[in-house]
Amino acid sequence: MLARVLTAAVGLPILLAAVWWGAPWLTLLVLAAAVLGIREFYSLVSSHSSSVSSGRPPFLLGAAWMAALVLGAHAASGHENFLVVSGGILAAGGFATLLWFIAFYNGKWAPQSLAYSLAGGIFVGFLLTHALALRELVLPEPLGRNFLLFAMLVTFATDTGAFLTGRSVGKHPMAPRISPNKTWEGSAGGMAGAVAAALVLGQILDLGIPVWQQALLGIAVGVAAQAGDLLESKFKRISNVKDAGGILPGHGGILDRMDSVVVSIPTVYYLVVMVLKP
Repeated sequence: MLARVLTAAVGLPILLAAVWWGAPWLTLLVLAAAVLGIREFYSLVSSHSSSVSSGRPPFLLGAAWMAALVLGAHAASGHENFLVVSGGILAAGGFATLLWFIAFYNGKWAPQSLAYSLAGGIFVGFLLTHALALRELVLPEPLGRNFLLFAMLVTFATDTGAFLTGRSVGKHPMAPRISPNKTWEGSAGGMAGAVAAALVLGQILDLGIPVWQQALLGIAVGVAAQAGDLLESKFKRISNVKDAGGILPGHGGILDRMDSVVVSIPTVYYLVVMVLKP
């Protein structure tokens, strides 16, 4: 717990400062997270595969794919062609990964390993770049920044509420075959934390939407954050590993820390663009 708190005490100010200042600092932070994240994801591929040397694409291929996604999103963020640019780069990276498998892969479980590698581009790269798109979304200043802060802080409140409630009163397992420590009580505590944080942050950040929409947005983030957490837990369970990495003391790897936000940030982005439109 001490390592967990100390890591958060160092990392959270850096993260919030990057969001506040925006480009290029946020772009650099997202780029670092994406490159480290794809490295961890490819390690999950090799854990699942029978051969480390032949069971995953080379790291440089994944890093180049992530860099292209992040830089493309940086160039297109704030514009309507964000999805066109990001979708094109995602498809090109996926095609390059497919060609690598055709030319060089010689391990077992080829379909599963290929699916893992392609999923990594979506889960780590494409979803994460929505942070840049949301930050620079064409809204009255500074709503793009504030919605990104809202998405991240409500996600953290969800994780904290679920963790504390689950450890205190959790008794009924929610998904024992995926994540044995998660309970229904913890999930309820996470949702309560999400809604409470959404209502408080909605007033502090002045999002320009009614209170009931703030509450609904909090519920959406709470559901998305927990779904992302369970999805990454499923990846780890299939690969038979406890943590995706160990770069963050007390938290595990980059994927272990950003599994919730990579789902919750796109959720907020699309709700703002298609539904809320403050």
